[in-house]
Amino acid sequence: MTTRAPRFDPAQRRALIALPFAFGALLLFHQRQQAAPVVRQVGVGEARVMVDAGALVVDVRERGAYAARHLVGAVSAPVSELAQAIPAVLAAARAGGHAVTAVDEHRVATRGTQLLQQAGFTQAVNLQGGIEAWAEALLPLSYGAQA
Repeated sequence: MTTRAPRFDPAQRRALIALPFAFGALLLFHQRQQAAPVVRQVGVGEARVMVDAGALVVDVRERGAYAARHLVGAVSAPVSELAQAIPAVLAAARAGGHAVTAVDEHRVATRGTQLLQQAGFTQAVNLQGGIEAWAEALLPLSYGAQA
């Protein structure tokens, strides 16, 4: 008795051929997701302690938003610029490894903190609630662009 291989219609054949490629794409996507640094969120109280201890505050919003208001002593480094290169003012402060990002949009803050972590700020964190949470806690803010 001879057994015959099952016959597949063209749609089934295409699906069987595409399956290994789809699996490979999923594996690649999963590896890229794991490669992204984990962004730790901190509340206003913990951020205030870090800032008082000398952590660098990096505002990753665009310059117009920074000029409108920002945390006292914050350095403006928009995500669009961080993605290209780390500004000299940040490179000089990298040795401490501590940075707090404080922005309004969660997505932007997460990306900014990840870029800082990849650039050597291993202890970079994100201020949960951003500048709004800082303002609601009645903590000091600066207005206008700084050099």
